[in-house]
Amino acid sequence: MSRKKLFAFLICNLVIAILEAIGLVISFSQIGATALVYYTELSNIFLFLVSAINLIFGIRALKNKKLAIPKVIWNLFHAAVSATTVTFLVVVFVLSWMVGDLLHVLTAGSMLYTHTLCPILAIISFLVFAPKIFSKKDAMRALSFTLAYAAVAITLNVLRVWHGPYPFLFVYEQPIWASIAWSIGILLGAWGIARVLTIGKIRKR
Repeated sequence: MSRKKLFAFLICNLVIAILEAIGLVISFSQIGATALVYYTELSNIFLFLVSAINLIFGIRALKNKKLAIPKVIWNLFHAAVSATTVTFLVVVFVLSWMVGDLLHVLTAGSMLYTHTLCPILAIISFLVFAPKIFSKKDAMRALSFTLAYAAVAITLNVLRVWHGPYPFLFVYEQPIWASIAWSIGILLGAWGIARVLTIGKIRKR
């Protein structure tokens, strides 16, 4: 990556980190620690942390031309972008229909940042700056975040520790087949998103 492109990558990650901080502060100030049960907030916290890590390694690479951002960091960025893209698409194609107001779930309060701005900026940043160092297996690795959340959320709903927080997690208020269908659909969607993001970025053997 050229120094000019690396500098642009740093600026983009700085903007993402700032917007994430704003959105998360608003979210936690409104609902407190309850925010930690939501995939939206967790995926955005993940993106915030990875953006900060990108800044650290990017600055090191900018100062020392011999250094490059390690692949493990790009894998983390890929996973974080995949997770927030899941957030964005679930909001647009699922939650907006359940709520009945697309504009509200995309722009109201912290949702402007966590549902819209940060996911979109992250997608653009990854597509523009990520190098061709990925393999097809990286899509499965990126799925780990969503898979972990699904496992915890479903288990805690079955144990009646959580209720939701999303309607499709109401395991006692819908048929078993519906819960299974939602789980499979979202996980397949998350894998597909991770795979699509790496199109054109698979390393040549």
